[in-house]
Amino acid sequence: MNRHIGLGILLALSLTACNQRQTGSISDEVRSFYQFPEEGREYIPVQDRGFSKYYARSLYGSRKVALTFDDGPHPTRTAKLLDILADYDVKATFFVLAEKINARTLPIVQRILEEGHHLASHDWDHDNNNVESENKHFAELLRSVQAIEQVERELGVEQRELYYRYPYGAYGRNKDYHHLNVMKDVSDKIYGENCINFVFWDIDTSDWLSKMTAQNIADNIVANIDGGVAYRHKRVRGKFVKDEYRIDSPIGGGVVLMHDIHRRSVEATQIFLEYAANSDVEIVPLSDVQEYSFTGHECRVKTDG
Repeated sequence: MNRHIGLGILLALSLTACNQRQTGSISDEVRSFYQFPEEGREYIPVQDRGFSKYYARSLYGSRKVALTFDDGPHPTRTAKLLDILADYDVKATFFVLAEKINARTLPIVQRILEEGHHLASHDWDHDNNNVESENKHFAELLRSVQAIEQVERELGVEQRELYYRYPYGAYGRNKDYHHLNVMKDVSDKIYGENCINFVFWDIDTSDWLSKMTAQNIADNIVANIDGGVAYRHKRVRGKFVKDEYRIDSPIGGGVVLMHDIHRRSVEATQIFLEYAANSDVEIVPLSDVQEYSFTGHECRVKTDG
């Protein structure tokens, strides 16, 4: 990597974004029914929440899955995962914690972009947004998106799609404000339009659970496509344990949640991709999924932002 590019990115990432809210009108020229916050709608704290209305139902029954990975970049495991994805010629979306982008991980981020994957925001850190103040959430979301845009700009990679996933999937439960209203404000400040597409998941692999094996994780994806034995996390006496169960009515496709910081998750990806290659299962990029389409959105960073 060009040393000057690397230094420029790291210098930009070290700057703290302004944490003061700046209001502005949200463009309502384009109204999307995809997973952008609705324009012209004021979301109500605590009341407007939930996952099910945001599932990627267009993938159900299609035998198509979109692979997504949270909590990276990891300096060695993400690199190994990228090798595996390249071997099978599939693309994924990496929801990175922007605070983890540093001199050691920057080459990994460069690979993510240059190899055609989506670089997405998992926020600045992994704090639960439901317990953050409105100003803090605004500042950290802004900072994470600006960090990603800065990396893309310095590397000369243009990526219109900006996806975001809440840490823990936590949103909407703070009584003082609603996170989707903040998301619109951040997007307006950076792009001048509604450009942050929020992503949950349909297939939870529970790969973060220490007792899960690579085979268990791969089995979870397969069972959600074709049925069979699967594994989930279950709380027993205050601790999470692995619980085996059976899926007899699989959804047949969806967005898969995994974490590229775990070795078992990287190994599971290879197991699943081998299964997919021999079972007529298609891996699609998130941008090809109807719910995550950016059709009608220009999404260019404002020069005066």
